[in-house]
Amino acid sequence: MVTVRRKELIEVKLDAHCPTMSLTEVRVRGHSLVVDEPPYRHGTDVGPTPLETMLAALMSCTHVIGARIAHERGVAMTFKAMSCTGYLDHRGIDKEADVPVPFPKIEMAITVATDLDAAAFESFKTELEARCPMSVILRQAGTTIEQTWTLA
Repeated sequence: MVTVRRKELIEVKLDAHCPTMSLTEVRVRGHSLVVDEPPYRHGTDVGPTPLETMLAALMSCTHVIGARIAHERGVAMTFKAMSCTGYLDHRGIDKEADVPVPFPKIEMAITVATDLDAAAFESFKTELEARCPMSVILRQAGTTIEQTWTLA
């Protein structure tokens, strides 16, 4: 019998072209992503900012890992809607103060349809918090992530 060992570390590689002081054109696995700043920060506003992209990654990660956990548990769950608000302490960017946690708080509102009972849903949320890489990274950096879940 052959035993297949999975790699512990999976390589995630991106490349970027930076044509202006704020525009970043990212390529990954044949896909393109444009990240920019608004005009008042010397950008052309052709894409979300780096910080908006980070919050989008948190939302996407929450959705994808949440759906995966539900699938692994054999339960029905459909993510219906999500919103996210990050509270940025801009003083570190502006060199006004030492800011160890640029996003001290992030609020998320998540609406799902599921057949999980209350206890299983709490267990699901705990597992999701531990398995979503973006959530883990942000929490370990000191960010408080407040999630409000609504059942549709």
